Amino acid sequence: MNNNKAFTLVELVISIVIIAICLTGTMLAFITVAKFGEDPMIQQQAISIGKSYLEEIITKSFPQTLPCHNPPIGGRAVFENVCDYNGLNNVGAEDQNGKAIPNLNNYTVRVTLDTAVAVLGTLSAGTSVIRVDVIVSHPALTTAMVISGYRTNY
Repeated sequence: MNNNKAFTLVELVISIVIIAICLTGTMLAFITVAKFGEDPMIQQQAISIGKSYLEEIITKSFPQTLPCHNPPIGGRAVFENVCDYNGLNNVGAEDQNGKAIPNLNNYTVRVTLDTAVAVLGTLSAGTSVIRVDVIVSHPALTTAMVISGYRTNY
C-alpha cells in the first residue's frame, strides 16, 4: 500500500491564490490606516493653533466702539483690542509678532467677529458681547476646525 501524502499542482496553485487574496486585503487595510493615520495629529495641531489664537484675542481689551472697523496696519504686534483681529487671515500659523512658526506653514488661520450675537440669558444694561471665531484649515482636513469664544465688556 502506497501512502504518499503530497499536494497536487492544482491544490498548490489554489492555496497560493487564496493566500494572495488574503494578503492583498490585509495590505489594503494597512495602507488605508497608514494613509489616514496623520489626520488625528493634524486635527489636534489645528485645534491647538485655534486655541492659542483665541486665547490671545480674548485677553485683549474690549473696543471703545462697535461695530468693529478695519484692523490697524502693523499686524498682530500692534493689535490692542478684540476688534483689531476682525478679518485676520494668516497663511501659515504665526506668533504674536508675525513670525512664521516652523513646520506649521500648511495651516491657514482666519478670524471673524460677530458683534450682533444673541447670548444665553439676558445681559445687564450696557453690556455688549463679541463672538470670536477662529477657523483653522489644512489641506489634509476635510473640514476646518472652528474654535469660538466670547468677549464681553463687563
